[in-house]
Amino acid sequence: MLNLTKQGLSADSEVLSLNSNSVFADNKKSHPCESEDLDRIILSSRDSRACGSRMTGKNIGSRMAGKNIGSRMTVKCESGLLSICAADAPQFSSAVYNRGTQARKLQAGATQSGRSMIEMLGVLAIIGVLSVGGIAGYSKAMMQYKINKTVDQISQIVGNVRTLYASQKNYKGLSCSSEPTKCHTLIKKAHLVPDELWNSDGTSLENAFGGTLTVNVGSKKSSYDDKAFGVDLYNLPEEACMALSTYDWGSGSSSGLIAISVNHGTVLEIDSYSVGCAGTSSDGKAIACPNGATVSIPMPINIAATACQTGDSNTVSLKFY
Repeated sequence: MLNLTKQGLSADSEVLSLNSNSVFADNKKSHPCESEDLDRIILSSRDSRACGSRMTGKNIGSRMAGKNIGSRMTVKCESGLLSICAADAPQFSSAVYNRGTQARKLQAGATQSGRSMIEMLGVLAIIGVLSVGGIAGYSKAMMQYKINKTVDQISQIVGNVRTLYASQKNYKGLSCSSEPTKCHTLIKKAHLVPDELWNSDGTSLENAFGGTLTVNVGSKKSSYDDKAFGVDLYNLPEEACMALSTYDWGSGSSSGLIAISVNHGTVLEIDSYSVGCAGTSSDGKAIACPNGATVSIPMPINIAATACQTGDSNTVSLKFY
């Protein structure tokens, strides 16, 4: 707002000051009132009283009141000099007002920058949703990775055992449940299992899900003929139990697979299930056999869903010859 006050009044001259909060960014204007030195503009008249009357609030001040001049200016009237700005005061005040308006717009734009609290909350909500989705996707991917890894490990164990015992009449020596020390020594020396399956102290085998893994001898046709062997996987989560039990390990009898047991017993406990078994399913347990009359391989999903329990206490056993 323009403030027009008198300073240093004398008989021959009057000093008027124009105060404002805005400052011109560029002082080089064609109008004489916007000269290089805006701090002082000397206005005068041959009659100091006439000059003073022109510069009072009734004349220029009334037109310029409330306008934003743009700088502090001292108007000094001295006798002997002609008035420079009095005649063009309206144009001068209009130019100054326009300059002040532009400055206020720039200031308003600067104060409106940034983000509101609602926008920030929206961003945080989106980040939260993406994080939850990312964690769920990661868990799913890790589960599938462990399942695929277990399938590869079992296939590698079966291939190594068959290769090692190819010239033997049976699989004696693989009784890891009854003779763990001798069995583990044999497995280590013959490199029958991947090194990653051994626990930290090298005394037992662990599956990809943290449960125990054992290798045992079994029966192919008659009890205790030791012409079969198997792999037992303990403490499997429900999803892994479903995936491993419904996997097609070999639907034909020539594949060498005898049976798959889900929570029905280990290789030793299903010893009576030999080549040509029919399979069974009851009380949340199941055994599937190649070309089985009751439950065949791959195990039907509905039977696996009934046999595999919630949690991570499931046992899956695979018996080969």
